[in-house]
Formats: sequence, C-alpha cells, structure tokens
Amino acid sequence: MKLAAVQLCASDDRTETIARAEALVDEAAGSGARIVLLPEMFAVPFVQPDPDPEYFVHAEALDGPSNTMAAEASRRHGITVVSSVFEAADVPGVYHNTACTYVAGDLRSVYRKSHLPFSNGFPEKFYFRPGEVEPEVVQTGEIGVGTIICYERHFPELSRTVAIRGGSVLCVPVASASAPMKEVFQLELRAHAVFNAMFVICANRYGLEGSKDYFGLSAIYGPNGEVLGTAPDGLDGLAIAEVDPDEITRVRRRRPFLRDRRPELYWRLASGQNGSVTLPG
Repeated sequence: MKLAAVQLCASDDRTETIARAEALVDEAAGSGARIVLLPEMFAVPFVQPDPDPEYFVHAEALDGPSNTMAAEASRRHGITVVSSVFEAADVPGVYHNTACTYVAGDLRSVYRKSHLPFSNGFPEKFYFRPGEVEPEVVQTGEIGVGTIICYERHFPELSRTVAIRGGSVLCVPVASASAPMKEVFQLELRAHAVFNAMFVICANRYGLEGSKDYFGLSAIYGPNGEVLGTAPDGLDGLAIAEVDPDEITRVRRRRPFLRDRRPELYWRLASGQNGSVTLPG
C-alpha cells in the first residue's frame, strides 16, 4: 500500500487553499495512496507569536469547509484522509485544534490536541482548550492508524499509546517553523518510528506566514527509522511511499520492544508521583 503526506502553503483565502489541498489529495489517491495526511490546520494561516483575538475568525465547525473537502475526497477515492481544523466547539467561546480521520467518507475519529504549547512563538493555550482523551486507533480495514498533533511529538507516551492500541501508522500533522526544532525534527520522527516499530507520516506546511517561515520536511518514515519519501523543498507537493504493512509484524518480532515493556515499573511516572522506591533486602 502507499502512504502520502500533503505539504502546502496556506494563503489568506481559505477557499483557494482548500482547493489546492484537494488537488493534492486527488493526486495522492491517483498515485495509489490509501492513507493521506493533511498538515495541521491546513486551510488557514497558523497562530502568530502574539495572541490575537481576531484570529478566531478562522475557526469552523467540524462539518465546515475543510473537513467537508476531506470527507468528500475520502469517499470519492475510497481512501483514508486525516484532516486537521481549527474547531469551533458547540459551546460558544470554546475552540480546539482537532484532527479528524475519514475512512471511505465516514468520520471514524475526532482527536483534539491534548498538549498545547505557549512557548517559542506558539501561544496555542490562548486559543485552544486541550483535548481530554488519549489518541485512538482507527482500523481502516487495511491497517491501524492513530494521530497525534505537532507539539505532541515531543511526548513519547502518546505515540507509544498508538502502538499499544494496535496502530501501525502514526499520523503527525504539524505546523512547524521553529529554527531550533528544525535541527531535531526528523530525528524525533525517526525515533517514534523505531521505538514503536511503525510507519510515521508527517505533513507540514511551508513558506512565510507573518514572522514565521515554515520549513516543510514532510515525509514518510519506516519502522527502521528510514526516510521512505519526502515532499519537494519549498513547494506544494506530496511525500509518498509504498510500504508493506507486514513489515511492522516482522520488525516487532525482530525488535520486541512492546513485548519487553515493564509498565509495572513506570507507574510513578504515569501517575505523576515522584520519590524513590525502597527495594526489598
């Protein structure tokens, strides 16, 4: 099967950006891609360093134009499309950074970003309420897919949750423009692929938005940490790669990290408790 990440530059015209994104999803499907990932909040400019109350104009309902395009493209091609939107919740004044997974046009997962930065020029806590649930895995009929969003790639517990719940593909929509993070961006994504033995799809935007210069580097990673496909530098385009889903089983047998986990030793970490443990004898 083939996996694809869409890379594009968001303009101030939502309709125009969605049209370009749709053309890329169609191109990916035409090339045989079965899972297509869009960048974080792909249809609108991303947040700037200073909180701006006017930015909320970009919010939309879950069934707004961004997800409508994703759902229709998913249905039209019979594929899985992972979309990402600035969600205006049913409760007035509540907003989320949300990823939606469509399988053959059906909405199968709504995941709201649970870890939000307020640092390094990304004041997301000003705009979004954090999600309250862990990432889930959608069984597409071909492979299990889970999603975490951008900043959450810094928290290995989330991708491990996807692996434990049966995911073989981790989707990571991002809006990454931080120069310091660019140095470790691919290192982190390759690490997620290796220590969970899964495919990782990362879709980023590119280009200048206000004071931020998004660096792209959208790519597909294999379970050995290899880069299987990359998007063109500084252009709208696709990272696309043909993969063998059975490779996940083979790698997990060869490197049985999931088998050798010792969760009973990690309970203090998981519960937020600190302190030493007194060993017998």
